[in-house]
Amino acid sequence: MLKALVITIIVLFLMIIRVPAVQISQQENGGRKILANHQDDLGHDGLLDGKKTVRVLNGMNNGIVVYLHCQSKDDDFHQHVLAVGKYQQWSFRDNIGGTTLYWCTMDANNVHESFEVYSVEVEEMICDTQCYRILKNDGAYFFNQFQSKWEKRLSWYIPN
Repeated sequence: MLKALVITIIVLFLMIIRVPAVQISQQENGGRKILANHQDDLGHDGLLDGKKTVRVLNGMNNGIVVYLHCQSKDDDFHQHVLAVGKYQQWSFRDNIGGTTLYWCTMDANNVHESFEVYSVEVEEMICDTQCYRILKNDGAYFFNQFQSKWEKRLSWYIPN
């Protein structure tokens, strides 16, 4: 009986600490397909935390293109060119240490901004599975999944 309990605890521990899977997808952009990197997560959900999806949408006016480069300490998604209405997204699980952090650099017209797009310390209060962002002419908006509303988190000015 004790042996079965120990084996169960070990199996659960190994499931919890498994390396987070990252899946990146990118919509087609202007007829060009941008390279995507996929790592199979074999369909398993973590026991402590489920899969999160970060989506960054170009919501600019007047055809303004966004050059977006997102990364973490371990993953570099390289620069993507986003036409209006297009997005970059990736899925992952928070690491066991609670230090998951992704940041992006955005270039659009006259604006160059670097910002945290996902920090587990902040985002656990506003998104459970869908961590959506919109880049607009006046700033970046983050979707609060629990309150079903958009919150402006960053400000800049890109003329229409």
